[in-house]
Amino acid sequence: MLMNNLLLIPLLLPLVTGLVLFFFKERLMVTRRIAITVQVINTLISVYLLVYVYQHNPLVINFGDWQPPFGIQFVGDTLGLFFVMIANLVVTVVIFFGFGKREHLANRYFLPSFILFMLTGVAGSFLTADIFNLYVMFEIMLISSFVLLTLGRTLEQLRASVIYVVMNVVSSWFFLIGIAYLYGTLGTLNFGHLSMRITESNQPPAMTMVAIIMIFVFGGKAALVMFMWLPKAYAALNTELAALFAGLMTKVGVYALIRVMVLLFDQQPDVTHQLMYYMAIITMIIGAIGVLGYEDVKKIAAYQVILSIGFSVLGISALNEAGITGAIFYAGHDMIIKTLLFLVMGVFVVICQTRSYKEMGGLIHTHPSLGIVLFILTLSIGGVPPFSGFPGKLLIIQGALAQGYVAGVVVMIITSLIAMYSLLRVFFYMYFGREGMPVVQKQTILPHKIAAMLLLTIATIVMGFGAEWFLDIAHQAAEMNLNPGDYQEAVVPHLEVD
Repeated sequence: MLMNNLLLIPLLLPLVTGLVLFFFKERLMVTRRIAITVQVINTLISVYLLVYVYQHNPLVINFGDWQPPFGIQFVGDTLGLFFVMIANLVVTVVIFFGFGKREHLANRYFLPSFILFMLTGVAGSFLTADIFNLYVMFEIMLISSFVLLTLGRTLEQLRASVIYVVMNVVSSWFFLIGIAYLYGTLGTLNFGHLSMRITESNQPPAMTMVAIIMIFVFGGKAALVMFMWLPKAYAALNTELAALFAGLMTKVGVYALIRVMVLLFDQQPDVTHQLMYYMAIITMIIGAIGVLGYEDVKKIAAYQVILSIGFSVLGISALNEAGITGAIFYAGHDMIIKTLLFLVMGVFVVICQTRSYKEMGGLIHTHPSLGIVLFILTLSIGGVPPFSGFPGKLLIIQGALAQGYVAGVVVMIITSLIAMYSLLRVFFYMYFGREGMPVVQKQTILPHKIAAMLLLTIATIVMGFGAEWFLDIAHQAAEMNLNPGDYQEAVVPHLEVD
């Protein structure tokens, strides 16, 4: 019982801490110390919960002792807790990295509080066991992100926020339509009970239509084909918030696709998962065009995010053990590496006072350590072993080939090379640029910012060298969702199939 109650900590700690920090808006150092300390504790607890669930069984908590499908249920399985652990790590590093010269202003506008509120919605999305509360947690996350996106009050942020808000409001409206139809037809919203009822309902066309709605809902949040909001939003944000959004926002959409399209809507994969397959290919191509088409390093980083979503969704569309395991592992890796990418690019923008990599030069003489970090993350994004980008991509390719998705594999390999080439091009311009390029003067980067980037660099190395353990977790998560009976037995054993 105690272990089950611990499942609430990843939600309650950031929520309560965010409320407490409202009282310290004029005390920057107190805010930083509280937020960092709480997040370190939260991350360690998340690691402990993940290890426990990996070695034992999923943790289940029924609020008010109301059994599902009538009560609210939260479940901590390896899928949810794997993402919760990495989300907490990402938020901890971003808060530790800090908010630059305007940190006092950021604190006065309650920036740390809204970051923690957003984390509450993210963690709740990963842990909730019913689809309506997934909608609720999405809204908590999105409302907080709306605030964070508009805090700078620049024209670029205003334009980006309009697209972002409209896209997500429309997406949420369709989400509610899908939920209403599911409840009206099946009389339940609990994931475990839904997986039973969908199988019993014998309504393939109706359920396929709901599945397609969910693909577009979660695809929109993950920037799957519907990417228009992402480059503008991420480019408009400051370094720290762009890194946070890149690490968390789209990955919640990927998680939701895994949970819903693997556990629930697997009855007509020739329709639903084929659609995801083609959307993944289009997304990879869009991302590849974007990373080659811009000189703005923040835009390049944004399209790197879009490209990686295509990789993960290709694995999900395969609907087999290798593909889903690879998608889970790769999405976890991507949360770390895209956060690092935006932090590094943001630092380059600050020290060079430009967002065009063609106007940066001479960094080999002033900031060689940043070059090492950029080179490592480039290799990781390219899927070069032994870094963390390799195992997930390899399994996605295996799963896709087993499903006969040869074209998707070819596109994935080509776009992976393009992704690595685009960053290598940036790296060589910055560090080994041609004569006549403006040379950046040496500027001091605060030690804690370097430490934050090194921490994420170490994380991608550890995840690569320790891939066996992380892949075991991803494999266990994939198996449970591919076999609804196992999920039902662990989460809703009191419910019987009619």
